[in-house]
Amino acid sequence: MVLEDLIKTLEAADPDTVVKHGFTNPHSYRGYYQDLAFEPASNVRVGDMLADARGALGETFEGWKGGDFKMGRYTDCWLSNEGESSGETLGRLLVTYMLGDVA
Repeated sequence: MVLEDLIKTLEAADPDTVVKHGFTNPHSYRGYYQDLAFEPASNVRVGDMLADARGALGETFEGWKGGDFKMGRYTDCWLSNEGESSGETLGRLLVTYMLGDVA
């Protein structure tokens, strides 16, 4: 899922909903520095995830071996702890699951 689609999906959900499995802390994905990753988080408000996604749009993050990478509307998104390259793609199925798994 690209960042623009992630934002649109989160915008369609109730921002006050708390989900058991969500994400936080946007950063450059170690697997592909030009991609965006979010760290897994528990008991997160949808509105907070949306704020993190919106805040990453247009932001520049440093890659793990150097270089600056600006995150745009069509940047691919991952779920991965910062500094790790073993993440999972934040796809429509995973995000739909997250939004339906309320705390």
